[in-house]
Amino acid sequence: MKILFVAPRFHTNQVQLIKKLIEKKHEVIFHAASIGPTEDHSIIKPAQFKQSKLSLVAEKLFGKGAATRRNYFPQLAKYWRTFKQLKPDMVVIRDPFKLFSLTVAIYARLTNAKIIFYTQEDINRYRSWRTLLKQKGTIRFFKAAWMSPVKTSPESVNNGALKYMYYVPLPVIVNGEEKNNNNFSGEAPRILMVGKYHQERKKHALFLQALHSLKDRYRFSATIAGECATPEQQLNYRVIRQEADKLELNGRVEFKQDIPYNKMAELYAAHNIFVLPAINEQYGVSVNEALGYGLPVVCTDTCGASFNITNGGNGFVVRSNSLEELTSSLEILVSDQQKLHQMHRQSLQYARENLSADVFYEKFSQLVLDRFSIVMN
Repeated sequence: MKILFVAPRFHTNQVQLIKKLIEKKHEVIFHAASIGPTEDHSIIKPAQFKQSKLSLVAEKLFGKGAATRRNYFPQLAKYWRTFKQLKPDMVVIRDPFKLFSLTVAIYARLTNAKIIFYTQEDINRYRSWRTLLKQKGTIRFFKAAWMSPVKTSPESVNNGALKYMYYVPLPVIVNGEEKNNNNFSGEAPRILMVGKYHQERKKHALFLQALHSLKDRYRFSATIAGECATPEQQLNYRVIRQEADKLELNGRVEFKQDIPYNKMAELYAAHNIFVLPAINEQYGVSVNEALGYGLPVVCTDTCGASFNITNGGNGFVVRSNSLEELTSSLEILVSDQQKLHQMHRQSLQYARENLSADVFYEKFSQLVLDRFSIVMN
């Protein structure tokens, strides 16, 4: 099957699913509005297209929308010729309400390609009547399916998931215990946080304050890794470093910049605990990546991936902006090696059973069968 993916950029959270589809002998193509600084193109190289002059005007008037490129679209006639020549069997489109996405969806409809929209939203979330109408209408008009890697307990919802909306996890690497460098032989626990340096909502400062509260009572080291490619990111990086110095965390915290995707495995495997204190995190694939390396995870209740965490099992979910809860959760992990080891095993088990590439492919194949009556190999 020839599958075209269309997105603002080739995000790292798509690497493993693309890899699995290629492994299953599907032909996969990726069209992107832009290229990110830490992307891994070893398995697929995204194609970019010359921007339409109308799109340039729209971006000048209404903004680019940062990495989302909401107002980007290519030269329409030229892209139509490319699309017709490519003639994909299926198109997976990131967020149908961007101009590029709508362009591709219309072209796919005209060529009878199967359409799957992809967003990172809780499939069971409450929807206003306007949102319901908008999403239902989009699915019906394009005869599409809709998938998301986020779900909550059905008991917590008011109006439930839409028809033809499916939960499909974004797969992550799941390492066997024997391949992990995580050890519990009495060494000081190593804590990892990953978050772009320019985003205040990632809460680097809150994490540093939690470490400061614990540094005189427990042995540990920490690493903060993040994208630092723009002037804004570089400015905020310096501010965060200054905060670490002020809190006397020299020698306890190491800072890393612009780690390429193919080096992230080494980073996860070299640590014992993962922390994502970010608020309003739409998804947070790093939570799942960490689970795949057996790291217990501490994240907030406004992180989209928090449904993967069981308190006291494979990590802790803390209240957003709560220094007290963040500190107390970290304290449990750095003070009890036996507990840490137990949670390490539970993290691995959860990832194997819920987040592996095989689980993704099973869910994706079921979606395709249910919506389009197509059996994938």
